Amino acid sequence: MQGKHQKRRVRILVKAFPQPSTKHEETVCCAGVTEDGKQLLRLFPIRYRRLAKDEQFDRYDLVELTMTKATSDTRPESYHVDEASIRLIEKGKLADESKVRLWRPFIAPSIGVLLDENKAQGRSLGIIKPDPASLKFLIKEAKDSSADDQEVADLVFNQQASLLEDPLKPLDKPKHSFYYQFTCADPARCTCANNPHTHQVHDWEVQATYFNYMHKYKTEEETLAKMMQAYQDNIPTRNLHFIMGTMAAHPRTFIVIGLLRSGVDPEELARQGELF
Repeated sequence: MQGKHQKRRVRILVKAFPQPSTKHEETVCCAGVTEDGKQLLRLFPIRYRRLAKDEQFDRYDLVELTMTKATSDTRPESYHVDEASIRLIEKGKLADESKVRLWRPFIAPSIGVLLDENKAQGRSLGIIKPDPASLKFLIKEAKDSSADDQEVADLVFNQQASLLEDPLKPLDKPKHSFYYQFTCADPARCTCANNPHTHQVHDWEVQATYFNYMHKYKTEEETLAKMMQAYQDNIPTRNLHFIMGTMAAHPRTFIVIGLLRSGVDPEELARQGELF
């Protein structure tokens, strides 16, 4: 569909942590795969917390929306969404195999390959597999994060109030930043100088998990122990993959915007497909 305004259906893969906007108060950048499975898209600006409750979507939900190729964002996967057009069509109760078939075509061999394609074609979204044996989940005090990471994480708390709507309840400021250190599963095709990689995780899910654990376990010590158990011990055993994306302000730098995991190995699924 090449028209200016396109009505499309998209399976959502990730919601990044909310960021402020001088025009829109607070927005969430989402990534998803078109219903036909052909495109991995970045969708913005979505004022997720302003959506009606019955239109708020989760990972793997199918949504219908009207979108326009963004003119202010040169990244090829970026589309501007008409927020009023968003309709939740179907909850994402998919079998693991169906979920993996959805995102497997967008896996790149390494961050190095993503960077090469970014330079050559402008690619700004992709999925990579970390080597499970190399994964280390790291927790830092937010104040000790690097300047670049703080630039991304701290933006959200400079919210601009809407003059026409009641102000949103402020989000709790994270006390911690969460990272993965890893090498790519195919290091032979990773030409990056900084290997192993260390990336902060900007998936909204991770901070939400922290606050949920704080509510459940009460103490900081037990909460962080449960975070380590979940993200170091459990999640990496489920074929963990990272959704990588660039930021508009840093179009050549990839960050981890989402975590994907499944009981189905994408490589094994691909081999099964070759057999039949």
